[in-house]
Amino acid sequence: MSGMPFSYTLRLFYIPAILMILGGLLATSGLIVAKKPDAKEALAKLTPYQGIIGVALLGYCAYYWITWLEMFKGAIKFSPILPSLTFLGWFIGGLLLGFLLGMPQIAKWIPGESDAEQKVMELQKKLMPFQTIFGIIGLVDGLLLILYGAGILK
Repeated sequence: MSGMPFSYTLRLFYIPAILMILGGLLATSGLIVAKKPDAKEALAKLTPYQGIIGVALLGYCAYYWITWLEMFKGAIKFSPILPSLTFLGWFIGGLLLGFLLGMPQIAKWIPGESDAEQKVMELQKKLMPFQTIFGIIGLVDGLLLILYGAGILK
């Protein structure tokens, strides 16, 4: 990765990784607190930003949807399988986590009540049982993106 400019590395690896890790922490907060009660206070500091993190994940996924070929080609240069799966996992996991975490915030921004808003909120409730799984995927994927960005994984 030494040949890539830092701005490209930041945009391709670090920003998505940080968003995924934060989203993963929020999504798995119940599991984390159950295993380590001391973490409750730290996670409580992150919770007020849940909607913004979710919206940011959705926004970044939309951005990458537009520029996904560039991202995918960049990943394939280094190793065709694992980085490609990592980016695919980031994209799908980012959409799901962004949807779960950001939809209440987006619903607040939309004026009035609509059928579409109610249907989206119903879908979100159906996906809630899988939130911890999506969070674990987000944590692993975020870590892999950081390792690729730092050049530790090739």
